[in-house]
Amino acid sequence: MELTEDQFLAQLMRHLLKSRGVDLSGYSPSFVLRAIKKRVGRSGALDQSDYLKKLLRSENETNELLNALSINVTEFFRDQGAFESFSAKVIRPLMAERVSAGGGVLRIWSAGCASGQETYTLAICLSEEMKRFPESGKLIMSITGTDISVSAIAKAKSGIYSIEELKGLPDNHLSEYFVEGPDGFEVIDRLRKRVRFAKENLLVRPGARFYDAIVCRNVLIYFSRQTHEVVLKNLHEALRLDGYLMLGRTEALMGALRSNFDVVDQENRILRKKR
Repeated sequence: MELTEDQFLAQLMRHLLKSRGVDLSGYSPSFVLRAIKKRVGRSGALDQSDYLKKLLRSENETNELLNALSINVTEFFRDQGAFESFSAKVIRPLMAERVSAGGGVLRIWSAGCASGQETYTLAICLSEEMKRFPESGKLIMSITGTDISVSAIAKAKSGIYSIEELKGLPDNHLSEYFVEGPDGFEVIDRLRKRVRFAKENLLVRPGARFYDAIVCRNVLIYFSRQTHEVVLKNLHEALRLDGYLMLGRTEALMGALRSNFDVVDQENRILRKKR
């Protein structure tokens, strides 16, 4: 029996949530359906029922579907509201805490940073929040960006981006935090000094601990449920007590670790470690 569009969409969304922890409920159904129909047409499936069978059998097709939904895009200030919330609900209280204590180190991990746009976005957010605190000069800001791809890390370390890659960056940030050179726009030294990049596999127990915040957005969606839980366990272990974790908008906690976090901002997937 041929599925209705509502039935097809419900089954597909249920598959993505169960297999990858991807929650598409925050997206417009019409947007999701348009993107899916494009993928169905390119997959060679005979109809929606045939496509569901293909999807359930193939990890690769699940990845292709996520690509079609443009979940894997990396850019500066991707989903700007999420970074505004992170600045207000995470960076600001952490800075206030450190300033009131007379100084200290504020440590953030950008996990699965790809070519560095997210990591430098976080560095910009830190710099902007420092303007609110005259005493912030007493603080040491440290951001670590990691990815499993050697080429992505090399690109991130260069700190050089084309004008197309700077899409989403407000004009005032472009003029304040980048300088134009022969190969593109380069991150200024003041920002780069707060950032380091390294190759790291999220499936391996992290070497560093006691991060104040970890940002791991749109990475978990590419893992199986079992692997998803391994990565979350590693992220949880790397956080200090009361540290913050921000996931991607479509991602959700899976497994027993859900009870180890409080929700700070449900829409933007900001959580706080409670044990």
